[in-house]
Amino acid sequence: MGRNHTGNHQAERAIPGGPVRRHAYGTMKTEPIKRTKFAVGHYLTEKPDDPLSFAELAKKFAPRLREVYFPWPGLSNARAKVYNKPDDEARIAADLKYCREHGMKLDILANATCYSDTAFTAEQRKQILSIIGKLDDMGLRPEIVTTTSPYIAKVFKLNFPDIEVRASVNMRLRNTLALEYLAPMYDSYYICRDVQRDLPTFHLMADWCHEHGKKLCMLANSGCVRNCPWQVFHETLLSHKFTDAFPEMDNLNLNLVCNQIFTQKKTLADFLRCTWIRPEDVHVFEPELETIKLSTREAKFPHEIVEAYVTGSYDGNLTRLMDPYHGFGFRPNRVDNKSFPADWITSGIAGKCAENCTHCGKCDELMKKLLVNDVATDIKAKNFSLAPLQYLAPKTKNLKGIRAVQGKGGK
Repeated sequence: MGRNHTGNHQAERAIPGGPVRRHAYGTMKTEPIKRTKFAVGHYLTEKPDDPLSFAELAKKFAPRLREVYFPWPGLSNARAKVYNKPDDEARIAADLKYCREHGMKLDILANATCYSDTAFTAEQRKQILSIIGKLDDMGLRPEIVTTTSPYIAKVFKLNFPDIEVRASVNMRLRNTLALEYLAPMYDSYYICRDVQRDLPTFHLMADWCHEHGKKLCMLANSGCVRNCPWQVFHETLLSHKFTDAFPEMDNLNLNLVCNQIFTQKKTLADFLRCTWIRPEDVHVFEPELETIKLSTREAKFPHEIVEAYVTGSYDGNLTRLMDPYHGFGFRPNRVDNKSFPADWITSGIAGKCAENCTHCGKCDELMKKLLVNDVATDIKAKNFSLAPLQYLAPKTKNLKGIRAVQGKGGK
């Protein structure tokens, strides 16, 4: 079928331009734009009236966004499951209602890599039926479920055939054979982030989806390193209460791979070999995609991330748009987003070659051009907000461990 069929999608693209507004950490363009294909993750802050709350984010951006993906208390997902305060459900529901009223689709998450002893049991099935029934009664029946579990996918197919079943990015789908295997139970797929910047592979998977009546999605701002060998282990910890691991991480001085790379070894060129897509480069991929996910559930600067991507332009420190955030490893420098070459994506640098990197030196040379000394930004960055993560683990005093989890080191 080829890729010409996607031409009509171009009309949905956000067009950069318009008046410029100065921010403390960079300059971003703002203008009224059409609804984009971006999905944002719901999160709760300690205080409902926090200016960085999801409610405030929704007020600013809901008309521009396509979807909101969200966890629900009691249903295992890919982040620590600590939503247990009396008003959690009410706060989540209020935010979801606002999103729906402003035209956004709802995507419930069941994307854990471990569901403990409830996996593939009647108990889990009854739990899912109960949760969807409750959301339905609240007028919040989701249009989508994102899951890693073929069992959960089957439960939805049998009981809620109107709800789209989406394969999680945690399934690491990197070829059409994997898509083919999942086709009977899944309607859409997140492409494995490790291969999404390899344009031939991306187009091959997109073409397969269009030819088979499926949809392709992408995670745009992951700060995870390419082909991380710790990813499955890390995601499994996140499915449980990861904060319990902090004391031993400190005792053994054992940080995650990304933290070792950026804050200990200081091999900063590995940042270029990650899997993120800059706001300015989304247009290369967008015509082929149903949804472009922005990781915001535990991101340090969620409002800044969303504004940069919906406007398609960002004049600031690129590390601030990533989750996990690695900016502390670059101090006192920043990665100047506007210094990237115009052909960054199409040049192939850190594209397919990053799969089996030979350390040719191209990434190192580019990183030297991108690094800008910025003491002012460094000083302000020290006061960044841990609010979303502290809400998930309010009793945790081990901020060194929290920062290690988020790729910021313990300093």
